[in-house]
Amino acid sequence: MLSFKKEKVLVTGANGFIGYHLTDRLIQEGADVYAFVHEHDNRIKLLKDYCSIFHTDLLDGDALSKSVRAIKPKIVFHLAAIVNVDRSVNLINDMMRVNFQGTVNLLSTLEKIDYECFVNTGTCEEYGDNPVPFKEDQCPRPVSPYSFSKASSTLYCSMIAKTKGSPIITLRPFLTYGPFQVSRMLIPDTIMKSLKRETLDMTKGEQTREFNFVEDIVDGYLKAAIKPEAKGQILNIGNGREYTIREIVLKILDIMGNPITPSIGSLPYRQGETWHFYCDNSKAKRILGWSPKVDLEEGLKRTIEWFVENPHEWEE
Repeated sequence: MLSFKKEKVLVTGANGFIGYHLTDRLIQEGADVYAFVHEHDNRIKLLKDYCSIFHTDLLDGDALSKSVRAIKPKIVFHLAAIVNVDRSVNLINDMMRVNFQGTVNLLSTLEKIDYECFVNTGTCEEYGDNPVPFKEDQCPRPVSPYSFSKASSTLYCSMIAKTKGSPIITLRPFLTYGPFQVSRMLIPDTIMKSLKRETLDMTKGEQTREFNFVEDIVDGYLKAAIKPEAKGQILNIGNGREYTIREIVLKILDIMGNPITPSIGSLPYRQGETWHFYCDNSKAKRILGWSPKVDLEEGLKRTIEWFVENPHEWEE
């Protein structure tokens, strides 16, 4: 398969940030898209006329089996998950129930379907406090219930791929930003506070992270699904370029004309702060022929432009 045109594609978590952009891109590619969503939100409503939407709970075995049998997807992109990087152990039951058991249920249901590719979504958080740059052969070191549930799902997918020969791939996308990301993550939060002229409290911002424009991450998903060499692999999808948090905040404010002055150093660092967080992407480059195309300056400008032009999407 070299094209998604007219292919039956299932996307779970299609109303999430990356899930929405992936669904939109698949529609543009001419795919016959089926979206599993837990609830409607403004993102997926924009695509409802161009794909089939199912309110299917991955924990409801009967409903899940019925939906999958009706669709008979050839390609599955699995992004549905609870995402919360808080380290409270009180989250573990929900994380394992939804993120791990939901993945197990979906793969079990797909055993009855002749599918060509299952792209599982892992997370860069699985690496925890490993030395940087993070490489796929490092042993996972989860530091939160979320990263533990994702590492468990990745191991399960790898086991099924190895023991049954199932066409499963796990992608570990690194920190992602772009239009429609309305959250308290660094980039959207900085933009929203700047537009509303609110106080921006932050640490000294000496810790480093990498930031990927969502279109590049989506490209990684599409390439993974059509590359036979990717099956059975775990692949980092990230640019591997580290920036300090302070650099990112100041760059955003500079692009926006410095509407506010950040209160740098007003917040303490978190206990157990990770000081460096970026990937080695050589495996994805080699196997997928993938590399990021959108640089930080362009990505930030396009993201800021979306927030400026769509206040109704985020102000409430």
